Amino acid sequence: MKNEVMLKHAIELLQNVNPEELEIVQIDNTKYDDGSIGLNVSLTYPAKD
Repeated sequence: MKNEVMLKHAIELLQNVNPEELEIVQIDNTKYDDGSIGLNVSLTYPAKD
């Protein structure tokens, strides 16, 4: 259940981002041996001129 909640929040975050401004979007979802889970959303914007 926690995984679904985290993914829902990630989707909400991404819906508020202008994709035209982004260079890279990286989403990592990790399940660990102890049963814990991790979600990492990384947004990279290009350097300003």
